[in-house]
Amino acid sequence: MFLFREKETEKLKEFLKSKTKKAMAIYGRRRTGKTELILNFLHNAGKNKCVYFQCTSYDYNSCLSDFISTLQAYYPTESLITSFTSFRDIFIYISKLPKSVPIIIIDEFPFLAKKNENTVVEFQWIIDHALGKNKLILLGSNRSFMRNQLSNQVAPLYGRFDEILEVLPFTFDEVHTIYKNFDEAMNVYAVTGGVAQYVMFFQDYNNCEDAINNLFFDKNGRLFQEASNMLLQELKDSTTYVSILRSIGANSKTSCQIAHKCNIDQRAVFTYLNKLIELGIIETEENFLATKKQEKRFKISDLLFRYNYTFIEPNSSIITALGKDSKEFVLGNRYSEYMGFIYEDLIKANCYKYASKGIIPFMPIKVGKWWGKIQMEGEWQESEVDLIAFNSEQIIIGECKFKNNKAIGLKELESLKAKATSIPTRGKKVIYLLASKAGFTIDLKRLSDDIILIEGI
Repeated sequence: MFLFREKETEKLKEFLKSKTKKAMAIYGRRRTGKTELILNFLHNAGKNKCVYFQCTSYDYNSCLSDFISTLQAYYPTESLITSFTSFRDIFIYISKLPKSVPIIIIDEFPFLAKKNENTVVEFQWIIDHALGKNKLILLGSNRSFMRNQLSNQVAPLYGRFDEILEVLPFTFDEVHTIYKNFDEAMNVYAVTGGVAQYVMFFQDYNNCEDAINNLFFDKNGRLFQEASNMLLQELKDSTTYVSILRSIGANSKTSCQIAHKCNIDQRAVFTYLNKLIELGIIETEENFLATKKQEKRFKISDLLFRYNYTFIEPNSSIITALGKDSKEFVLGNRYSEYMGFIYEDLIKANCYKYASKGIIPFMPIKVGKWWGKIQMEGEWQESEVDLIAFNSEQIIIGECKFKNNKAIGLKELESLKAKATSIPTRGKKVIYLLASKAGFTIDLKRLSDDIILIEGI
């Protein structure tokens, strides 16, 4: 099933039609549907317009041999192709053929290039000098390798692509389009992060609970070891990274906490954290309104990894032994807290959309959260506020409540206002926001001045 890729498909069509654009890079997290996007494009564009080749080996000569075999199907009368010993020579040759195929697509390019340093330089030369009227598309799931080539100014392929396309996971709204029930959509999104292949796995089961039991709480489930396997594909030794992810999943937030929990030197821990950021697995949170410099916090941003290293991987032995009977013990009361964080992230991510629709009365320049000390009952205590969004003149201070059957009311508003007295708003006009899955009490709905109420998402 091919869904939600209209913009990406349109970009491919424009690239095909362009008379000046020659090279395109497509990258993204594994399982997001990059290959599916290309195969769908190939089907609609026509086989005679594209050569599609997928690298399946790290060995240069093996890939070259397979590439030659693929080309022979497109150029059956060009027997000379089999004599070439480099990609460079092949591209030079086919660029001069009178009836060349317009687009050459190489999928999983990092397989070919990652362990063969000269290959990237070779393709730099091919793009610059050997394409002729042909076009080249390089795809890659190794996010760190691809992003390095695209953003590092000293990388050989930097600046060589006329188009760059990152294929992202589905948004929550897109997942909700597939799974109409709100709770079901939330659960699917919370454990998959919208990654296309994982989302579609749920289609094979009668309901969401049945899917999670079979995908995660079964030692043979397709997602039971998916996160661990992905780490092994990206890293030479994943042991320390696993320890760090487990630490963050257990609510370690700062580099100091993570280093202590994992018994790693505090300076050395940043090498590991930066690599996980580069891979798109974790991200930092910054306290934009802190009165003094505070240490950044870290959280797992890839939701498959967040779910896995919060619940599955630390309990893999129990799950292996008990299967779905371990679910209640593994998740316990923490799952509702976990879902609260997912809900909070979605509300924050939607702030710009809310502003564009007039739900929020201004377009924020920053969206995040606040944490620090607040005075409660005469004592200073550590606390945090779920949502901060502001521009030069106004600030939204908000809380997000993901409670199944309890509408929130004036008590939550007063609590938020009490916390807000400790937030340095710097003279900005304060607007309060409450988001609730279960809605609001009537007395709260009657209040309208400077209060924004968001029910659901």
